[in-house]
Amino acid sequence: MKKLFSIALVLASVLALFASCNKKDSDPMYVSIATLVEGGGLIGGGIYVEFDSGKTAYVTNARDIQINPPFDSEVRAMIYYTINEAESSYAGYDMVITLNGVYGVITDYVRYIDDHDIDGNISEYTAGIAINDGYYANNWITLGIAFPYSSASKEHNVYLVYNERPDHQGMFQDLYADDGYLYLELYHDNDGDGTTNVFSGYACWKIRSNIDINLDDYKGIKILYWDYEDNKAETCILDKPDSETLTVAQ
Repeated sequence: MKKLFSIALVLASVLALFASCNKKDSDPMYVSIATLVEGGGLIGGGIYVEFDSGKTAYVTNARDIQINPPFDSEVRAMIYYTINEAESSYAGYDMVITLNGVYGVITDYVRYIDDHDIDGNISEYTAGIAINDGYYANNWITLGIAFPYSSASKEHNVYLVYNERPDHQGMFQDLYADDGYLYLELYHDNDGDGTTNVFSGYACWKIRSNIDINLDDYKGIKILYWDYEDNKAETCILDKPDSETLTVAQ
């Protein structure tokens, strides 16, 4: 069974919140891609937010939001939020926020290329894809991706994998170099879909303990993929982030 996403259900991991939440017109609103975490050990229950800087936020209206985490009690989302200046801190958290909008983001984790959890044979994932932008932080890789589609009923699978095969055997093996970067490979299966339209959105992959990788050992990440526009293998370079690029508004 294909399980990552279909065009129609790509945002199903989060039930979006479209409430004003008593926001005052004078309150500035911020937007960020962040991680929604179920309860955990922090005080308050419900969900809380972890930003890519590592800072956490208590959510005043957490119980208004339902999430369906695919793993680790976490799901990525684009959030619109206001900061509660009158409640600048809450026990166990770095800040207090109110969520005004939540939009689900494709959430998965990096696998080994021959992982049995991958649907079908990865060598058949030859459909093109584009990477428009991206970054990594806090063990999450976030990419802006795009690919053609025609039918909302078709299911597209996208996997980000670590190729541990001898000489990195596979369709991208000629692109590898000993240059201090972590190499990952992005694969797309389009379920035989057409090319009438173009889907674009964000997708996030977590580097978990199932992959024996320490990002601190690398100067960045190179993602290898087959570009659907140029019809050739391409490399997306994500350099190691600095603290300034991950500053949370406060």
